[in-house]
Amino acid sequence: MNITIRQLKVFVAAYQTRSFTLAGERMHMTQSAVSKICRELEDALEFQLFERSARTLIPVDGAAELYALALEILASVDVAERSVRSLKSLDRGRVHIAASPLIMASLMAPAIQVFHAENPAVHLELYELTTDEGIDHVLNGKADVALVSMAEPHPKLQRREVYRSSMWVACRPEHTLAAAPSATLAALAAYPHIGLRAGYGFGRIVNQVLAGEGLEFTSVIGGGSLMSSLALCRYGAGIALIPGYVTELAQSLGLAVVPIEGDAIAHKLYLVSRINTRLSLAAARFLAIAEETILGISHAADGVVADQPS
Repeated sequence: MNITIRQLKVFVAAYQTRSFTLAGERMHMTQSAVSKICRELEDALEFQLFERSARTLIPVDGAAELYALALEILASVDVAERSVRSLKSLDRGRVHIAASPLIMASLMAPAIQVFHAENPAVHLELYELTTDEGIDHVLNGKADVALVSMAEPHPKLQRREVYRSSMWVACRPEHTLAAAPSATLAALAAYPHIGLRAGYGFGRIVNQVLAGEGLEFTSVIGGGSLMSSLALCRYGAGIALIPGYVTELAQSLGLAVVPIEGDAIAHKLYLVSRINTRLSLAAARFLAIAEETILGISHAADGVVADQPS
């Protein structure tokens, strides 16, 4: 069996688009060339991958398994190509970084600036994504490093805890809570709450904390980002739970921020990279700078962090 990287790339495009024509457009190939390569792959594997109809491609048994393997193989190839391009020095190369928009702006930006000042020739590619999307980008080789919230370890990812912060509540300055030195979760349950969908790690953590306390907030709006939650909070739609790295932004928007009582109520962030994958010199250097920089921010704020990889 002799399967090529090109065949896997074409197969992935066909599997995702369910069309030889659309796959050809993505791969800058003709429809007939895509069909021919997929047929060659089927011959090499000795089983059919698609049922072909006039309108669409229908994956058959075994195609989904091959698709998952192909993504993993192509991710390793992408990472290897970036590593090879910058094996000799940090005078060139690219580093791909993923984080949510506010994590990128609040925590990654200082690390990015330190790295860029030290290695101005290295191109940094930033992906501002949800937690799940950021993890997928690392798993699929699209990102070298991500800063995300993870409730559980992942078998294919190495993670380093670099940030831990207590939770806060944001509200309008005239709100009853604004004058309080701190607040309990039980007290917050009495107010309309602007929630955050579970695609964001912080949204999942809030739901887990509330479930553990046996509490249920009245969520008047389910936001798609912390920025949206803050904007709605500013207009009086409700209160919003936020992590520590967002408090400065909340205050700049004219909101009051109040700490939530309870040592166990903490938001943790991890730097993650693919396990058993050699990072390029540039990516490895960025990872080291990001770990040192973000740990420093966390220590300067309100948390002590366990910095062991897991």
